Amino acid sequence: MQRRTFLSASAATAGAALLTGLSGCGNAPSYPSETLGTPALLASMGHERIVQIGRAYLEMTPAERTAESLRDGILDIATPWPWSAAPPLDTLVATDFEQNRTVFVDGWMLSAAEARQCALYALAHS
Repeated sequence: MQRRTFLSASAATAGAALLTGLSGCGNAPSYPSETLGTPALLASMGHERIVQIGRAYLEMTPAERTAESLRDGILDIATPWPWSAAPPLDTLVATDFEQNRTVFVDGWMLSAAEARQCALYALAHS
């Protein structure tokens, strides 16, 4: 096979794969609302403490005082590309810490996702 033929075939295959991937963009997995609004910290910290942390986060971040903006903040980090699958939330939390996406809220250092989850929980349970 000549190099030109190989390169042309490779480019055509890559283009077809990209178009196939992009056609499914609208179907990228997302998290159920109840999953986003129930932080894993709830089991160890309890309802009252999570609500307190969530309210403190809402006070700290006026731009994120709605459930929609909080969900969007989590999803923007979780799925950086429209065709990417959303990782498990515990993976997202670990990645937040690895990439220094952390927030100090009410004496706790939380990942950005955890803080937003606490705020979602507080909105739903206030």
